[in-house]
Amino acid sequence: MLQKENFYQLLRFGLVGVLNTLVDFGVYQLLVWLGLHYALAQCLSYSCGLLNSYFFNSRWTFRQEKKYTQKEFLRFLLVNLCSLALSVLLLRLCYEVLGIESNLIAKGIVMVFVMLVNFIANKLFVFK
Repeated sequence: MLQKENFYQLLRFGLVGVLNTLVDFGVYQLLVWLGLHYALAQCLSYSCGLLNSYFFNSRWTFRQEKKYTQKEFLRFLLVNLCSLALSVLLLRLCYEVLGIESNLIAKGIVMVFVMLVNFIANKLFVFK
């Protein structure tokens, strides 16, 4: 059974995730609209969401009374670089293999998978 604090932590992670998603999604759509290739747009938009994520998750979601550590930040970066690589590969799959032409649909599909991977890795590896 989910303990009360774990439930609130999951809720906070979800709220931060919504904000990250809005940042990532908005920047991605803007960059694609400006003519950037989807892979470069993904890297830049993901980076904006990543900075937002670390700030809010480290200060609000997972933080109790610990200080920041370089090791924690490096783990966070590693997890998110892996998630970024996964997202670019999945976007390529959507566009070039599955033939999805809509940026909204492709990005939406990819975000679902990457968010699940990211939550599990952050919970178990970064902010343990």
